[in-house]
Amino acid sequence: MAAVSVAAAALLGASGCSAVNYQATTQQYAASDGTRADVEDVKFRHMAFITDEAGNPARAMGSIINTGTEDAEVEVTADGETFSTTVPAGEKISLELDEELVVESFQGEPGAMHEITVSVDGESKQILASVFDGVLPEYRHLLPDGFDESMAEHLVHGPDTWGSGAAHHDEDDAGH
Repeated sequence: MAAVSVAAAALLGASGCSAVNYQATTQQYAASDGTRADVEDVKFRHMAFITDEAGNPARAMGSIINTGTEDAEVEVTADGETFSTTVPAGEKISLELDEELVVESFQGEPGAMHEITVSVDGESKQILASVFDGVLPEYRHLLPDGFDESMAEHLVHGPDTWGSGAAHHDEDDAGH
């Protein structure tokens, strides 16, 4: 009987933590670059702009997903320029692959958040979109004016930036 009591106490103690503590797996969030918003049945995911500096052209990236049963008239407005499209019911549009939205004089600074407006069938919502530059290789092809190697010259690899540190760093290797 004592063994059963100890086992029951251990089980209760182990399960009691989840009853009173915050559970991170219950929190929904955007698990990638860019921001998200929902307007009616349309989901805006991974919304961001790629530019080399404020005032220059910027290209939008992200997905627009219509989870509804009817086509949706969608607009994305940034710095006075509006992109309009129809997203068919149950379909998704990729701003990197299917459509192209380039704002010619984008005022967002790389590394900051920039206010844009997303609209679905006339219902609007202001959101903050991420602004990236071409330092990360996965965004370089999206820069409207192309990538210039000088954008990444300030990135210097050293003992703390290669693999797990100094064990992988060779000061004599010019390739690093």
